[in-house]
Amino acid sequence: MFHIIPGTILEMLDAEYWIEKIPDADSLIMMQNDIMKFNQEIVKKCDSVYDLRSYRDSFTYDELLSLIKEYKLPEKEMYFGNGEIVKNDFYHYISDNLNISEIKKVNPVQYGITIKKTSLRSFPTDIAVYSKKGDIEFDRFQETSCQAIEPVLVLHESKDRKWYFIQMYNYRGWVKATDIAIAKDKEEVFDYLDTDYFIVVTGNHARTQFNPYYSDVSEIQLDMGTRVPLEKDMPDTIGNQSTYGNYAIKLPSRDDKGNMIFKYGLISIKEDVHCGYVPYTRANILNQAFKLIGDRYGWGDSFGGRDCSSFIMHIYKTFGFRLPRNADEQERCPGIVHKFSDDLSLIDIIEAFKGIKPGAALYMPGHAMMFVGMDGGVPYIIHDFTGYAERNGDKYDFIPVNEVMVTSSLLLTANGKMFLERIIKSVQFEM
Repeated sequence: MFHIIPGTILEMLDAEYWIEKIPDADSLIMMQNDIMKFNQEIVKKCDSVYDLRSYRDSFTYDELLSLIKEYKLPEKEMYFGNGEIVKNDFYHYISDNLNISEIKKVNPVQYGITIKKTSLRSFPTDIAVYSKKGDIEFDRFQETSCQAIEPVLVLHESKDRKWYFIQMYNYRGWVKATDIAIAKDKEEVFDYLDTDYFIVVTGNHARTQFNPYYSDVSEIQLDMGTRVPLEKDMPDTIGNQSTYGNYAIKLPSRDDKGNMIFKYGLISIKEDVHCGYVPYTRANILNQAFKLIGDRYGWGDSFGGRDCSSFIMHIYKTFGFRLPRNADEQERCPGIVHKFSDDLSLIDIIEAFKGIKPGAALYMPGHAMMFVGMDGGVPYIIHDFTGYAERNGDKYDFIPVNEVMVTSSLLLTANGKMFLERIIKSVQFEM
């Protein structure tokens, strides 16, 4: 047995329950060329998103320092996972490891590729720091994750040489150096990535086959939205395993100096992957979203999961979209936008949803959701969220959820207001 959230019934956890309500569920919303143009519009409109192919070649001392210093060390009392108070000597160590003294007058940008999923941190340390004693849900030094096989720009190196300060297409932060393969130049990166012959991971996760000869391409976890180049000239065997029943893939790896090399790997044709991007239909948006039901919430993609805006981003990545990372940035994207004013009544808000298509992203302060459709005259949403509130006399008790779930938009948030009342914008990512 398992529990169902208030206002949700078991049938609602099946994508088909909602898809059958959509008259044009299987109609193509945008062609792939249009999605690529849409991505270019995102770059123009959202200053957190970059086209790495046209990124600058170098930074001055002041420019690079200002990027690194965007992250501020906490001034309030913070705690380690064991409950101990973070002392100043820890912050001194972090500040020293930023390696500011090694920033030069001119700092060339290096190109690289992630060889596996890696965490982007505020500072060059994997030690977690928390705002509340005993609350380990929100590591305040965890920014986000970067999927495997993503191009990145290496801007700086930590003093202990274990961390790189990198720019991915929609975020900057510190990542472990061992998770990045350094390329000779920009061309080596994009000659590999710019291929029409690729698969996209469409399940929550997919894994490469076990390879007893090369551990660096063995059982690599690839998450939803990861784009994996295929090898056209497929060898008969990889890792002494027949390629029958598998996709032969080309994976970046590191030599003993951290430079990029390529090795072959295998992914079973039975894994949840798709040749090329998934056709962009409303049915497919919901199908992708519902594959993540029950998946663990993780702030900044910690705990092997995602957070609310990452949930939206990775679903749309399977169609070829390159969305901003955070909710407040995603809501500035181009598309078909509906804004909800503060003076709308509950009836007016519900009425407005009759003009919003299922699959649209919904935003309220600090949270992103996806509209799945109407049921019983109520808008329903699927989202990766921390929890909701239940009224208890004159106060509200917070009920932790910490997973992807379908809920009524009438469910209460922590402050006692309905999710529906707090929505400020919907965005359909289409032109």
